[in-house]
This record gives sequence, C-alpha cells and structure tokens, in this order.
Amino acid sequence: MTKNLNQSPIEIPPQFWRVRYQGEHFPGARGVHGVEGGANCQQYAYSILRHFGFELPNFRSSDLWDDTAHTAVSKDPKPLDLVLVNDEPRTFGAHVGLSLGQGLVLHLSKRIGFPAIETLEQMQNRDEYRFLIGFKTVLVRQEQR
Repeated sequence: MTKNLNQSPIEIPPQFWRVRYQGEHFPGARGVHGVEGGANCQQYAYSILRHFGFELPNFRSSDLWDDTAHTAVSKDPKPLDLVLVNDEPRTFGAHVGLSLGQGLVLHLSKRIGFPAIETLEQMQNRDEYRFLIGFKTVLVRQEQR
C-alpha cells in the first residue's frame, strides 16, 4: 500500500511530491540539477537530503555503499537515512530510498513512476527489492563547513 506523501512523519516539501521517475536523470548526469525534469531513485533521495542541509557527492549506489567519508553504515535506520535494496545481494544497481522512521521508506521507482511511501517489508515483497543491502547515515551537513 502506497501512502500519500502528506502523511509522512517527516514533512516532505511539495516540490518533491510531483517528481516523476526518469532513469537517465541520475547523480552526475550531464545537465541534471536536482529533480527538475524528473529523477532516478538516487537523485531523488539526494535532492531531498540536500534540501534538509546534508551534503553528499553524486554517488552511484555501489560508490555510496563503499563511502566512509560522507556516510556511515547504520544497523537501525533513522529518519533520513538512505535505504539500499536490490534484486540480488550486491550494491551495484541497488535501489535507493529514504527512511522516514516508523519502518517507512520514501522512494522513487521506475515501476511506480512517482514518489511513494511504503514499508520496507512491502518493498521487499517484490523481487526487485527482496535483498536489503543496508542503511547509510549521511554524516556531513552544510553548517559543519
């Protein structure tokens, strides 16, 4: 069951409600700025984090998982932690969402096409997300400069 974004335990600004999935709008893609014109899952999650003052390079999912300078692995997801899932137990090509707390994940997927809030359990019931890679906490905020 997909929840309405205005029912999120974290206030998601309206500009993130209307974003549509656009696979070629990935982090670091030429001409891609935020979620304008659509986004892939990573670009969507990173744009929301940046809105909340976090700094994060334009990582692809395997680079995100390997990173230790800007992020740290978390055993229990906190609100605004990144959630990585995949159809097999590998980081390359992993789907990225944002933990909202209360077991909820905000994500933008090709299958749904627009932002959705689901439980991690609901996501993992689908083959494409059945493997939980893990959770990453972003460590760097703008005011830490």
